[in-house]
Amino acid sequence: MKKVFCATLGCDKNLVDSEALLGRFAVKGVQPVDDPDVADIWVLNSCGFIDAARTDSETALRELCEAKEDRILVVCGCWSQEHGTMIQERFPEVDIVAGVGQFDQVVAACEGAAPAEPDTPAPANPFEMAGAPVRNFPSEPLIDDPMAVHYTGMLDRPLLTPPHVAFVKIAEGCNCACTFCRIPMIRGKQNSRPTAELVQEVEGLVARGVTEIQLVSQNTSDYGRDTGEKLYDLVSSLNDVAGLRSIRLLYLYSGMVSVDDLRRLLDLEKVAPYLDLPIQHASRRILKAMKRPGGDKSSPGFFQALREGRPDLVLRSTALLGFPGEEDEDVSELADFLAAVEFDHLGAHHYSPEIGTPSATMPDQVPTEVVLDRSALIMDLQTDISLRRQETRLGQVYDVVVDSIVQPGPDDTYGLAEVLDSLLEAT
Repeated sequence: MKKVFCATLGCDKNLVDSEALLGRFAVKGVQPVDDPDVADIWVLNSCGFIDAARTDSETALRELCEAKEDRILVVCGCWSQEHGTMIQERFPEVDIVAGVGQFDQVVAACEGAAPAEPDTPAPANPFEMAGAPVRNFPSEPLIDDPMAVHYTGMLDRPLLTPPHVAFVKIAEGCNCACTFCRIPMIRGKQNSRPTAELVQEVEGLVARGVTEIQLVSQNTSDYGRDTGEKLYDLVSSLNDVAGLRSIRLLYLYSGMVSVDDLRRLLDLEKVAPYLDLPIQHASRRILKAMKRPGGDKSSPGFFQALREGRPDLVLRSTALLGFPGEEDEDVSELADFLAAVEFDHLGAHHYSPEIGTPSATMPDQVPTEVVLDRSALIMDLQTDISLRRQETRLGQVYDVVVDSIVQPGPDDTYGLAEVLDSLLEAT
């Protein structure tokens, strides 16, 4: 039996894509494995969201090329979606170059692919040449419309997460036009999956032992806008799935959903008291320049209202530092916002000027060293906030999930397990 190993870079949505691809391999009798040394097929599911991600993807691919020997080497994902021609020219060791969502095509190509020879010309259409050496997918068309992406691999997918939890991708693409973001160029417009299909997927996951699902998409608040279905109805239907214990909502836009709507969701029995609400910034001037949807509607009062009567509610967010034109006053405004809201968890990201985005050509690009200083300032503030928030939980009792028990090594701290945002020490 052939074996396939997949290395995944980037976000949890890309991880779901890797699971779906491995699921399609499994259906065809190719066994997914965790050990690359025993695999006949190597897949790099790449990330191309920002320049640093593309650098990571290129570094990872170079390492795979150097070690591939007689294996079939596949590159797919966001980076290859946009830069497939460059990859096939710069890395002749790569046998198959694909875009996003081409699960069945990748499997079909691997079934007929032999490792590429440097002097072997690429076929015009590898899917019509089973048994012939396959260098790459045609440069055109790569999938650039998520309507062409099929989700058949989702039901059969092996999980790359801890056994009790699974990410569930409820939509692909994004309808927003944030001036710093390339996602709509890579993944297309929003394409929400039908509620009935998602319920079927979750029922299957629960039957395999999953007790918590985490709903992910580019913009979870926007679910169903293209289909007429509603986020609340989806979550309510998932809430009725027998055996499921917890539903966690990620990637909600505070400016696109009301406090009342979020509180209705939180009132559902299985919805975890945890909301991920990326703000990106708090300066009205910067939010306007970002064209952040509804960003000017977010205020400390929005988040404070969410917490009223819900002391157990955990809030997570992200901030983007160094957007063109950002001044110290804007960062101070962000710091004041964070101090007023007191997010439990916050991630700070550095702005990256991306070709094709409006912000890349804006004046007053912020020097890297200034961005680093501002990010450090914000994260120092957040460290103190997170500590205060955690201290309020001292003396309380919480349920925890133990996926496995391992013997700590001589240099390990006893009983540490990563639980998404922090470490939990069992004593």
